Amino acid sequence: MMDQKEFTFRTRLLSLEPGLYIARYASLHDAERPCLISLQPTLIGKSTVDFFPGESVVRNTLARLGDTLIIRVKNGCGTLLITEYQLQGVSFQTIDLRIDRIDTSAAILRPAPGQAVVSPAGVALKLTGHFAPGTQSVHASTLGDPRTTQPLGGFCIDWPGRPEGVDLAYGCQIAGVQQPAVTTGQFLGSPSGQLPITAIAVALVGPRRADYRLEAWAGFAGLAPQPLLPGEECVAPANAFLTALHVSINPGVEMNACRYQSPWDGHDHHRSICAFREEALQET
Repeated sequence: MMDQKEFTFRTRLLSLEPGLYIARYASLHDAERPCLISLQPTLIGKSTVDFFPGESVVRNTLARLGDTLIIRVKNGCGTLLITEYQLQGVSFQTIDLRIDRIDTSAAILRPAPGQAVVSPAGVALKLTGHFAPGTQSVHASTLGDPRTTQPLGGFCIDWPGRPEGVDLAYGCQIAGVQQPAVTTGQFLGSPSGQLPITAIAVALVGPRRADYRLEAWAGFAGLAPQPLLPGEECVAPANAFLTALHVSINPGVEMNACRYQSPWDGHDHHRSICAFREEALQET
């Protein structure tokens, strides 16, 4: 490894439920802009986190395309410290670190000859939001336009025909102040719509949450849409606010624990999946 003084680094925390996960470096290696991603357990909680590195991985550090690390989490939710090292003095490189849960449920069974494969049905969500005091509510699958600077003052997510055992929880910050998380059918935001939403988080909750896959993104003024990782808070940079929101739920037994193009977006606020879920369930 090069002299550490030549690198700049950023860290974040990622909370994972008990289970097996596979972490993969999914970007092409650039010799002029090397980027290393290190994964280490933290002392948070009483869980046990074990790592099983691939042949080319040293000290749980992923350095090039194809580097793989198996992660085992036991005895409760585990928290990882993820550190990204990038070379100083060069342009920032966007890295795709993919962490996916390995499905060990009955969904991996091969159907017997002639047996139909039963999959969860697709989910239709109804998003309602308002953008300024006195304006009419907007109903759409995607609220707002990330290319505009019109703030989204508040919103509600409805799940018609929601199946038992699963729900959608969401929370936000208003003008930097944390708001209690709510579940589907409840309004979130400033009642007057005059205060900006400066952070947002969404997560599937309930015992059947693994039967579905959450896909969502948030648009902040002046920025490209940011993917919303399940259960983690996405915080707007200074002087930015929420202008657009998309949330959809699709069938899928694979739990996408953490799939993102860059773990570093300048955000300093990260909330664990476990804490977000616990708070959301207390609100129901």
